[in-house]
Amino acid sequence: MRKTLIASGLFFLLFFYGLILSQSQFAVISEELEPKNPEMFYDYKGVSNVHTARGLGSGSYEDIIEAALETNLDFIAFTDLNPFVGPPVPEGYHRDLLVIKGAEYSYLDARLLVFDVDNRHSFETLGQTQTLLADLLSQSGPEADKDLILLAHPTKPGYEWSEQFPSGLDGIEVINLKSIWRQAWENSKFSFIWSTMVYPFNSPLALIRLYEEPQTELSMWDSLSLKRHTVGIAGSDATAKTSPVSGEFLRFPSYQTSFSMLSNHVLLRSELTGEAAGDTKKILGALSSGNFYMSLDVLGDPKGFVAYIRDDEKIYPMGSRVKWVKGMKMIVKLPQKPNTPFEAAFLKDGQHVMSSNSVDTEYIINGPGVYRVTVRVFLSLTLPDGNRWYTWLYTNPFYLD
Repeated sequence: MRKTLIASGLFFLLFFYGLILSQSQFAVISEELEPKNPEMFYDYKGVSNVHTARGLGSGSYEDIIEAALETNLDFIAFTDLNPFVGPPVPEGYHRDLLVIKGAEYSYLDARLLVFDVDNRHSFETLGQTQTLLADLLSQSGPEADKDLILLAHPTKPGYEWSEQFPSGLDGIEVINLKSIWRQAWENSKFSFIWSTMVYPFNSPLALIRLYEEPQTELSMWDSLSLKRHTVGIAGSDATAKTSPVSGEFLRFPSYQTSFSMLSNHVLLRSELTGEAAGDTKKILGALSSGNFYMSLDVLGDPKGFVAYIRDDEKIYPMGSRVKWVKGMKMIVKLPQKPNTPFEAAFLKDGQHVMSSNSVDTEYIINGPGVYRVTVRVFLSLTLPDGNRWYTWLYTNPFYLD
């Protein structure tokens, strides 16, 4: 009888804890039916580094596109590993979703995300691709600007870039979700297992509690940005495939969960037209130029956020390289005031120079340098996690000579 009472008590305790988990909310801003674009810009949300069953993933193009539509993405970039055979990527518009063709290629000991903007190159075999990538990475100037080449998960064990960063490399994955979750497993297997137990009740909570700031990647990005224009991008590395035992896998986390967690928000000065080829070039051009910010969307929809530099009547978006003149200001605006403590942190050459607790901030730029902004929020998570700061938004840098 006593054992039955104890078992019943534990069952109801776990039941109510699961109920609490399922109701746990941590959005930092109130949801709007139709979030507005920021002033003078159009915000388009998308994800990169997405894998299908053709490569490292578990889903078909059709299934993944449906997941992207359900997550209200504006664009998605497929990047299967070494995709020399198999069905072609279904490029173009699928309802309101723009599908972009890319690929992840093995190069030396690293992995590169490659977007052949004008379909100028022929990637047919691994040997041919190695030679072609070596040539593309050595280029600089206008020729290098015709392709977008990014270093994937730059600190992943076994895939680190050990050479000098070449002139043709456009940027790095500053945030790679799979790398962050893998590091969480290495840091605390108990915490990771706890998240797998939380996942059925509240998948966003299960994954956000594992998120840690990618300090090494951020330091690498800041160091590279001091030398030349370097794009920082967020990669989902979405596969919906986890292998707890050899030969078997679980569809965890789902594509939809990965897409709702993290994205890149491209800020354009004019709207997309609905013409696939032209819009693809426009999105890839903005990514190449760094005209976007990275966002942990699971913390709240940031649409309406904007950061730009103003010089008299001239406006310069993120990623711009301009000559510094006295009186320049960086303008940062949040879509609304977060319902939790927050701060916008201004960094120059990777070092913190100012913080603001205002929704709208004007920062007077006192000299040349590489400037970027992060927005942090303070979250209270369900026990046993407690309170901690998270970086919600990361802008690409402004380069002032």
